[in-house]
Amino acid sequence: MILLDIVAPFSLSFAIALSWGGFRPIFSRTTGEAVLRSPVTTLASAICVTSLGVAFNAESIGLIGVVSATGLLLGVFLDMSPVHPPRVLALSLAGALLFFHLSIMA
Repeated sequence: MILLDIVAPFSLSFAIALSWGGFRPIFSRTTGEAVLRSPVTTLASAICVTSLGVAFNAESIGLIGVVSATGLLLGVFLDMSPVHPPRVLALSLAGALLFFHLSIMA
């Protein structure tokens, strides 16, 4: 079960990182209304907030910090990537679903 203890938090960090690029623009004044009302922005926000909430539900404070910080730092770096948002969101959703699947199996 050591693999499960490593893969599950990594998939959660992965979901946070990949959804951060779609979630971050809602806090900017210069973001257009079309982007704010976009389904991609809504889905990215839901994935990011849910993943962060699940991360804060971890058993140890160290795991909470590592998963959250890793996800947000990777999100900042991945925000500069040329990958298109729908593909990034699909990967983000896959990471969150993988976490939920692994946590149900445990």
